[in-house]
Amino acid sequence: MAAPMTPAGGEVENIGGTDVGAASVLRFWAEDAHNIRCVRAEDFDAHIIRLQAEVAALQARLMIADQRVDELEADKRRLDALESEYWDVRHHSSPIADTGDHSTSIEIIGHWMDKPHERVIGENYNENLRAAIDQAMKADAYPPARPEYPELDAALTEDNWRMNPCKQGHRDVGACGGKAFCHTCDETITASTTQEAFEEWNAEHPAPEQ
Repeated sequence: MAAPMTPAGGEVENIGGTDVGAASVLRFWAEDAHNIRCVRAEDFDAHIIRLQAEVAALQARLMIADQRVDELEADKRRLDALESEYWDVRHHSSPIADTGDHSTSIEIIGHWMDKPHERVIGENYNENLRAAIDQAMKADAYPPARPEYPELDAALTEDNWRMNPCKQGHRDVGACGGKAFCHTCDETITASTTQEAFEEWNAEHPAPEQ
């Protein structure tokens, strides 16, 4: 490797050892310049790549932190609503036929001077308290006794939503809130959406022969 160039009248100091390697930095003094540091081009490029990687890592951490802040702010709004509106949070659990398992639901209860004094303004059948509170926060000022789902009711009247009887032959069946169930024996199928629960129900319960 060629020896480093030295300005006229200057002295060279090899910082980092006698071997001028990739990590070495040369420092020299001259009459017309002081404290000038020279870095090999490949060392400079490697340093830039390392800095760019560190910046990218910091940006990723910042995005995660921003998302976390947004989530915490949303939770604070939910807690503020529960406190300021004096809502009750009620959990319900019911057995699923004779399976030994239970289905749980969450209700957000509001209070009014007029009847009905207690009204369900938010509900969730997948143990999602946040979703129930979010529904309550969007409720009307004077809501009905329970949330109404006119679009779902209209869909259930169509033939493509016709449910087959349960395994015991009961025909009093229905679907809502991510569940398909029998009102008589409490046989239940839970899914992420009501549509999925309905489809799983009919797949497991063939239509009776006519």
